[in-house]
Amino acid sequence: MELLEYVSRAELEQRWERVRRLMECDALIVLQNVDQYYLTGTVQSGALWFPREGEPILAVRKSYERAKMESAVRNVVRLRSYSDLPSIFPNAGDTLGLELDVVPVSTYQQIAKQFPNRKLVDASMTLRLARGVKTPYEVDCIRQAARQLDLAFLDIPDQLREGMAEYELAARIEYVMRMAGHQGLTRVRRFNMEMYYGAVSFGDTAAYPHNFDGPVGVRGLYPAVNASGGRKQLKRGDPVVVDIVGGYAGYIADGTRIYSLGPLSNQLVDAYHFILDLNAWIQEQLRPGNVPSEIYASILERVAKTSYASQFMGAGDNQVKFVAHSVGLELDEIPVIAPKYDTPLEPNVVLAVEPKIFFPGIGGVGVENTYVITESVVERLTKCPQEIYTR
Repeated sequence: MELLEYVSRAELEQRWERVRRLMECDALIVLQNVDQYYLTGTVQSGALWFPREGEPILAVRKSYERAKMESAVRNVVRLRSYSDLPSIFPNAGDTLGLELDVVPVSTYQQIAKQFPNRKLVDASMTLRLARGVKTPYEVDCIRQAARQLDLAFLDIPDQLREGMAEYELAARIEYVMRMAGHQGLTRVRRFNMEMYYGAVSFGDTAAYPHNFDGPVGVRGLYPAVNASGGRKQLKRGDPVVVDIVGGYAGYIADGTRIYSLGPLSNQLVDAYHFILDLNAWIQEQLRPGNVPSEIYASILERVAKTSYASQFMGAGDNQVKFVAHSVGLELDEIPVIAPKYDTPLEPNVVLAVEPKIFFPGIGGVGVENTYVITESVVERLTKCPQEIYTR
C-alpha cells in the first residue's frame, strides 16, 4: 500500500465508523492530540466535536491554516477560546463524552462551564477500544516503524566496542533510525510515563531500579531523566539489552534484541533459550478469539515450572504484570496480555510481545517483537533474527 502524506477521507471514515459503533453518548468532544489525530489526520490546538452521525467539526486555535491543509474533515473552523464552543457546536447533544483519562481537571471544568445543561461522561475507553483494532493503513505505518527497528538492530553489532558508553550506542541508534525516517517522538498515554527512543542497557543496568512501567532497567545520564543510555561502559561478557521504539507517521513499533562482546555466561544463554521457546509458544496463541488474561495465566504457569519466576518480566520492584502491550499511535495501547483483560483478541490487533528475564547484579536477556493478528495467521513485523548477536 502506498502511504500518503496525509490521511485520506476514506481512511478517516473507516475510523469514524468503528468509533460510532462503540459510542454511548450523543457526541464526543475530543481534546487530546493523539485522539484528535486519529479522527482528523492533523494535530492542532483545539477541540473536535464528533457526533454519532454526520460531519464532525474541528475547531482550531492554532494552526487553522495547517489543519485546513492536512485534515480531510470538511468543517474546520477557527477557535478563539473555549467560550466560543457553544456557538460552534450549537446542537452539541445532551450527553457529551470526554477523554477523562487524560484531560486535566482545569480543562474539564472549562468545558463543563460552556455546556452547563449537558451530562459529561467518560468516553476514553470508547476511543481506546476503537484504536485497538487497526486499519490496513495503520498496520502499514507500523510495518514501516518496524523496518526502522530492523535497520537499527542489524547495525548495532558493528558499533560495539569495549569501553563505549551506553549513551554512545544510544546516539548511534537514534542516528540510524532518524535517517530511516523515525519521527523523533514516542507518545505515551499514561500520566507521568515518558519515553524517548527506548532503553540501551549494559550489564547490570538492565536490572537497575526504575519507575517506568516496563521490565528493562535504565540509569540514564541524570536522576531527572532516567531514560535511554547512561554512562556505564561496555565490558566483555556483559549482556547488552536494546529495547527501542520505531516511529513512522505517528505509529509505533517496539522491539528488543540482545548483544554481547564475547560469549555470555551459560546462565544467561540458558535463560535466553527458555525465552525464545516461550516466545514461540506465545506467538502461537495470538489468534482471534483467544483471551489475553488466559494467555497470561498460561505464561505464568510455564514460568513457574522453572527457576525464573521471581526474575520474569523484571527483578524485584521492577517486575511488571504484563507480557505484551498493544502499540499504535501510543506505546501503551490496548489490548494487553495481562491479568483481568478478558476481551478476546480480534483481527488487526497489533501487539508488542516482550518476555524477558533479569538477574540483579548481572543484567537481563529477552526478546520483543511487534505482531499483527490476522484472521488466519499472526505476522511478525520485526523481521530481523532473534539470536544473541555476539561479536
